[in-house]
Amino acid sequence: MSSKTSILNRIRENKPSFDGTIDLSSFLVDEREDTLERFCSSLAANSGKYVLASDEHNLNEVLLEEVAGKSYVDIAGVLEVYQEGNVLDADAKNYKDTKVVIFKAQVGVAENGAVWVDDQIIQGLRILPFIVEHTIVILKQTSIVPTMHHAYQKIGNTETGFGTFLAGPSKTGDIEQNLVIGAHGALSHLVVLV
Repeated sequence: MSSKTSILNRIRENKPSFDGTIDLSSFLVDEREDTLERFCSSLAANSGKYVLASDEHNLNEVLLEEVAGKSYVDIAGVLEVYQEGNVLDADAKNYKDTKVVIFKAQVGVAENGAVWVDDQIIQGLRILPFIVEHTIVILKQTSIVPTMHHAYQKIGNTETGFGTFLAGPSKTGDIEQNLVIGAHGALSHLVVLV
């Protein structure tokens, strides 16, 4: 008998048994847990920020304060006061000097502070969340789910050419454990909860 056959026979003899069931109890979420509170703490742990907007007037004030004279694109179409030049353009090169993008998210995930955006939300301007210095995301509090498992169930089989989860500003670290914010994308990430 060859050594290969001998090894494979020993593996077969000592293979653990599997009855076809998988224990998913570690993924169960306490339904009493406050998903909004967990989302906010997870977002803060990812170097993101959040603001609670009480109504549409307050939302407009929050957004104007955050934009504060910077060049911006309001994909969400929620700002009442528009700056000149805030027109959506299919050519990504026209956004090279844009500092802020405002868009809505479909789903927020409490366990990691991530938000889901796809082509439908960002109107095909896939580059915008990654080339601007500041992202502002508008998210309904009722759209926050406890885990990524719940998020994928909510997203379902959405047919889109592009989709991503964003969980805070861009970050990278090197071997010396120096964390750099904004290395590959936005320097700041704000979620406005409505």
